[in-house]
Order: sequence, then C-alpha cells, then structure tokens
Amino acid sequence: MFESHHVSGYFAKRCKQSERERLKKQRKNRRKQRRGKPPPLTPTQRKAARRRGRRLCARIVKRLPKLALAVHAASHVILAARTSTGTGADHPHFFPLLEKATKRMPIHLVLADAGYDSEPNHRVARQELGVRTLIPAKNGRPGRNRLKGYYRRLMQRCLKAGPDKRCYGQRWQVETVNSMLKRNLGSACRARSTIGRKKDMLLRSVTHNIMILAKMQD
Repeated sequence: MFESHHVSGYFAKRCKQSERERLKKQRKNRRKQRRGKPPPLTPTQRKAARRRGRRLCARIVKRLPKLALAVHAASHVILAARTSTGTGADHPHFFPLLEKATKRMPIHLVLADAGYDSEPNHRVARQELGVRTLIPAKNGRPGRNRLKGYYRRLMQRCLKAGPDKRCYGQRWQVETVNSMLKRNLGSACRARSTIGRKKDMLLRSVTHNIMILAKMQD
C-alpha cells in the first residue's frame, strides 16, 4: 500500500491528537460555564459513533493505492507489476503477474504469501506454465477442517518441514523490494487521480529496475 498524499502518517496522527485535545478543552470550558455535567452517551449513541468511525476509515482505505509485484529474489529486479486501489483479495493478481514474469525470464519456482492462496492459482501455474508453487494455505493450521484442493493440501505438507520450508524464507525478498521502493522513491504518490497514481507506481517500478542495473554496472 502507498500513501495517497505527501502528509506523513505521524504528522496526520499528531494533527488529529491536537484537534481532539482542543475539542476536549472546549467541552471542559463549556461544562464549567454550565456548572453541570453533560448526560453520558447511551449505548445506542456509542454504537453510532463507532459506526461512523468505521465508515470513515473504510472510505479512506478504498482510495489507497496498492501495488502487487513479482520480484526476482536474487537480484531484487521487478519482473512484473500490477496496480489497484484499496484493499481487496490478492489472489486474482497472481496469474497475470506470473504470466508476465515468465515472458521475461524462465521461472521454475514461485513463492507467494497466503493472500495468493487459491487452488486455481496452483493448478494454472503448475499445469499451464510449468512453474512449481509454494503458497501457504490460509486455514491450514492444525485443528481446522480438512483443506479443499489437492495442491492446497500438498502445500500444507511441503511447508510443514523440510527444504521447502527453508526455501520459502526467500519470499521476504519482496518485502525488501517494497522497502527499497518507499525509501528511495518515496511512499506517497504525487498524482491526484486514480489513473495517475497507478501510472506513478508503475513508473517507480521501472525506475527501481534502472537503479539496480546502473548499480550493477558500477
């Protein structure tokens, strides 16, 4: 997730805190003037206030820019990128990313987090693209119901122990790339429109690859 503006989260948090303190001070002064305590909120009023807060938070999250990446773990080069807005399911992005990545270089193994867990994703990657997948199942913890899908049950066995479990640790290289993008190129999009923000994130991905290539030539 990227920020939709240049104001840092800490600054916004401090502004909200200052505003709450100012309003609290105003209410306190009004109470002194009235010489009486205001009636407490009823449970219905408290629920309504929490509901308004959740709706406001949901509207903000829906506008946040989101970038999905396919990364080469050894070199941190971005092989494919896909943009969207707001939170949502990650597994629809899996096949388009993998398909573009396989056109740019041969891939034998792909690692992804549980957000991309889907039986069709395993099946398409292995049977159509010939790429072995390691994706942990979302509800593959002990004590739960038996997983549905042959490949999802296979992931549960493969990632429980053995070399596949150690190999899966390389998935964190994509988090390194996310950190490099935000530290080197900024975490806030400069564009104001949704289309502009998507182009901004794609441009940062291309710039990231150019910076890595330039560093290799030094």
